[in-house]
Amino acid sequence: MTPTLQIVMYHYIRDLPNTPFPRIKGMLTRDFRQQVDMLRGRYEMATLESALAFVQGTYTPTRDLCLLTFDDGLQEHYTDVTPLLMEYNIQGLFFMITGCVQDHRVASVHMNHFLMAMLDFEVYRSTFLRRLQDVAPQALDVSEVDPAVVKRTYRWDSLEVASFKYFFNFVLDWRVRDSVLQSLFEEHIATEETFSQALYFSWEEARHMQAAGMLIGGHSHQHRPLATLSPEELAWDLTACHCLLVEHLHPQSLQPFCYPYGKQDSFNDTTVRRLKELRFDCAFSTEIGTNGPGMNTFVLHRFDCKDVPNA
Repeated sequence: MTPTLQIVMYHYIRDLPNTPFPRIKGMLTRDFRQQVDMLRGRYEMATLESALAFVQGTYTPTRDLCLLTFDDGLQEHYTDVTPLLMEYNIQGLFFMITGCVQDHRVASVHMNHFLMAMLDFEVYRSTFLRRLQDVAPQALDVSEVDPAVVKRTYRWDSLEVASFKYFFNFVLDWRVRDSVLQSLFEEHIATEETFSQALYFSWEEARHMQAAGMLIGGHSHQHRPLATLSPEELAWDLTACHCLLVEHLHPQSLQPFCYPYGKQDSFNDTTVRRLKELRFDCAFSTEIGTNGPGMNTFVLHRFDCKDVPNA
């Protein structure tokens, strides 16, 4: 049987019951260790170099490969994940939202996560929509979204929550959305700058991760669906991301990228062309599936960590 490459995707990894936000949807630290133990027993743990060599047909492993990826540049990726990967001599790929680190911003997607973890969902949603009505009533006049698209994008949420997330992330004008969101966030949680510095790892910490054998990649500058941006906005976002990575990190032989949201409709051919112009070497989606020789290295498939069986 021909070997395959399985790429696993992680976000929040924390001791959730002992944090201020126990309802955040993530993986417990102890469960992460158990999963990595299982994966390294079952697979050849890949580096980005060996994974790309396999996909490009220049390396044939004796068994299936597994590559670990971590989105959003979260602080626990530095404090908890990197030491464990060092212990097992496994390379992880960590994707930074450069605007969050450089400008001490909190990505809108994360503000939404933490507000939903702090407040009752119905209370939060109704408050958000009421303030949106006050600021921009026309923003609520949107055509109905296909529930199948909503559920495909947010597989782990109820249709009610998934529909709100899709409206929030893909339908609303981001300027109007963020004006409402930022006031709610500072009202109920913290100032954006203070929270950002605790939520994401810093440039210095990223360099320490590189020195430990990890790779750092781009996850855009503002974490917006790239296919929704104008050509000018897209060029600015990806160029800013690339330039900051080059300026603040140690040189790397390979420069990976990870699409925000990551489904096929969140990026397009223009996105891929711009990434290639900036000399990124590959890009990761959230399309589900394994990867084999001949795969498009700018549409690499991944499994969510919740898709991986524990035994």
